Amino acid sequence: MNIIGREGQAEIEVRKSRFLARAFRAATAESAAAILKTVRLENRDASHHGWAWRIGPAAEQARYSDDGEPSGTAGPPILNVLARRELTHVLLVVTRWFGGTKLGAGGLARAYGEAAKAAIEDARIRPLRWMVTLQVELPHAGLPPFEHYLAGQEFEVVSREFRDVAVLTVRLPVDQEAAFRSAHLSLVSGRLPCRDLGREYA
Repeated sequence: MNIIGREGQAEIEVRKSRFLARAFRAATAESAAAILKTVRLENRDASHHGWAWRIGPAAEQARYSDDGEPSGTAGPPILNVLARRELTHVLLVVTRWFGGTKLGAGGLARAYGEAAKAAIEDARIRPLRWMVTLQVELPHAGLPPFEHYLAGQEFEVVSREFRDVAVLTVRLPVDQEAAFRSAHLSLVSGRLPCRDLGREYA
């Protein structure tokens, strides 16, 4: 399975109808629904918001909606794009502003599918991986060399806090956890902790 590495966006125009496609990371149906609600509020002047999502380690949750377009012309083409790329944890919304010319069922399906495909291509697809989130404490003087180490890895710095010590929360692939812990241990000589905050597919 794959996920998108970032939010993807693309816009196309077909016979004066404008199609704006946006791909979002969504780990749960609840988060996907919340994002969809925000998209609707941000684009209240639009004619339709066709969408699809695939969620779960094996994309076992899949839903779509034509949002008032003729049956099968919006949601299914979007879902097909996600399925062909074996994507999960993703919501893709294609917002349409009607341009005054009817496109017909075939034309609508092609337009929604084309816009969805372009947004996914913009979203930097990568494999779904088993990830761990670790929180480490560091002396302030040790922060620059440790961040230099992080910059050369496939790690995501989730947050930085500055207290009596620097506190970093980092998400990384589980298969790189041992090397990360070793680097931290070497820097602090075991005097400051490295906490496991949880594991998930991401």
